Amino acid sequence: MITQRSERLKTATQQVKRVTSPLSIIVILVIVALTLRLLSLGERPFHHDESLDAWFSLRFLNGEYNGYDPVYHGPLRFYLTAAIFWVFGVADITARLLAAIAGFILVFAPLLWRKHLGIVGTIGAMTLISVSPTMVYFSRFGREDSLFLLLTTSFVILFIAFLVNPQGWHPTALLTTIVLSMAIKESILLVVFLFGVLTLFLALQESLSRIKQGTLERFPLLSSLLISGIGLLSLTLILIWVGDSGGNETIIKIACYCGLLLLVIVGIRVFSTTEKDHQPEISIIKSLREPNLKQWSISLVIASITFIALFSQLFTNFSGPNTTSAPYGALRNGLTAGFQYWSNQQSTGARGDSRWHYYLSMLIAYEWVILFIALFGIWKIIQQPTLFNQTIMWWALGGLIVYSWAAERMPWLIIHILLPIIIIAGLGIQHIWETVSTQKKRKQIACSVALVLLIFVAFQSIKTNFDGPGEPKELLVQAGQATPEVIAWTNQIHELNRVFYAENGKHLSVQIDSDIYWPYGWYLRDFPTSTYATITTGNTATLAASPDIIFLPQWDRNLAQNLVDDYAIFPYNHRWWWVPQYDAGFSSIADTQTLLINWGQWIWNRTPWQNIQGSPDGCPSALAGNVYMKESVLSMAQKKEVWNSPHLTPSLIQGGSLC
Repeated sequence: MITQRSERLKTATQQVKRVTSPLSIIVILVIVALTLRLLSLGERPFHHDESLDAWFSLRFLNGEYNGYDPVYHGPLRFYLTAAIFWVFGVADITARLLAAIAGFILVFAPLLWRKHLGIVGTIGAMTLISVSPTMVYFSRFGREDSLFLLLTTSFVILFIAFLVNPQGWHPTALLTTIVLSMAIKESILLVVFLFGVLTLFLALQESLSRIKQGTLERFPLLSSLLISGIGLLSLTLILIWVGDSGGNETIIKIACYCGLLLLVIVGIRVFSTTEKDHQPEISIIKSLREPNLKQWSISLVIASITFIALFSQLFTNFSGPNTTSAPYGALRNGLTAGFQYWSNQQSTGARGDSRWHYYLSMLIAYEWVILFIALFGIWKIIQQPTLFNQTIMWWALGGLIVYSWAAERMPWLIIHILLPIIIIAGLGIQHIWETVSTQKKRKQIACSVALVLLIFVAFQSIKTNFDGPGEPKELLVQAGQATPEVIAWTNQIHELNRVFYAENGKHLSVQIDSDIYWPYGWYLRDFPTSTYATITTGNTATLAASPDIIFLPQWDRNLAQNLVDDYAIFPYNHRWWWVPQYDAGFSSIADTQTLLINWGQWIWNRTPWQNIQGSPDGCPSALAGNVYMKESVLSMAQKKEVWNSPHLTPSLIQGGSLC
């Protein structure tokens, strides 16, 4: 009897070990990550930017793409999404598939750093990337950010690999990655600058250490300064070259970033527990010199060919779209127009949130668990300031500073800060595990706490991404997010047109004001008579043509006063968003309780509080207007019983009404 019990216990233990093996956990993570990124991927109404990305991708597929325009970024993601359309068909879900694929691949990034993170830290970081509410949300968001983050992460992986063990192919991979990133988003300039400065600091750190050890003659300080200084000067000249007054202001900002980052590195060095005879683990100067002239030349040629191919639409179009933001030929636009547009945006600061602590507030709201774990990772970095640890810390803090200082603050940019923080959290998980693994009781407590936190993060991720993800109760929802009414009106127009065409042998004419045309440009892509209309006081020709259906924003509704007798009028909410007072309840120390209650209620059940415009609690901001429909069309719809009252589409906010 005892032997049988012992055998059963042994078998059960072996089964548990198999289930909890690293490979088994990774397989489970793959399933979870795929499920969270692909499930119901096409259901949320398209954001303004998503619809543009999908529309331009479709234009490229149809041979109608006019070339790179920095207003819309690209063009690499248009090529890739067009390929997805060609293989899987044109649909809402395939328009977001590229972001989902890129977000899924990012889950595996910690595996490439497993020697630094440790097996537990690696699995921990992979788990956090898989279930993080923010990482999942923007892996389901059809913009370029998920793909851009994937390439940025690839650059960091190659950067570290090049410094640790330089290979002849590393320069080619690094330069090609930069070019690919340029073909997605112009802000790659900041990433290159950030790591260029890091290289400078590492070279100086090495030189100072060699001076201390009396080996300066083998690694001259002048050489270190010369090599790193040329790189820094080159990057600065690039910024000056592509910028105007806005660009110059950007240079000043970046100088401030670098100063603050230097303080961070100095702080780590001062408070780190290093030995007196500490030698740099690698030679930065040697790594930079390792590739020979031939290898660097080949790298430049390959990178140049890649650049030309991407910005010339695969060598088919060397002319640009001839717009204000892209007035030159394709190649010159790719070299200068993108950076010029980006630098101008920094000087205007017209879009996005204006608070410097925007990303800190967002991180605390959605990722406080990761931030808490990352504190243990920071402690490990202070204790062990290795090249990898310093680089990841630099990446995280540098990204936070850069994006917090930049003029445009958008919710999708937070993932560029969050990912390196998750890697730091992986270091923290490994540190905690090494600390408690020797004591069974502490190990059990740590595992229990980890399980509870993981369940909470997963619960928040599901709530954020599947419980009304396009609704303005989420801080991640930006002002370009369409309401459910857009979907309802799209379906209604298609149904009305089907009946109208059967009755009259022609299609309905639909005029949509340019201010609210997107995402209809995508949703009505196959509708033959929907028109992008610029309806203003001096341009009402479209209204004079008496279209069957007219969409007007609230500021242009007076232009349609003469249509009242012939048209039925329906109130319309096009976009919605929540602009909370992040410091609500914090006007005095006595109101701290209100602040904590507001945040606590929102974190737990997504209860919005008063927005910045002073609207009642739970009321989102909205871009509203009217839909004008000919009485004859409405009568036909009611007679044929195809009228679905899209203007009554309920919101899930506050019991079904948009305030």
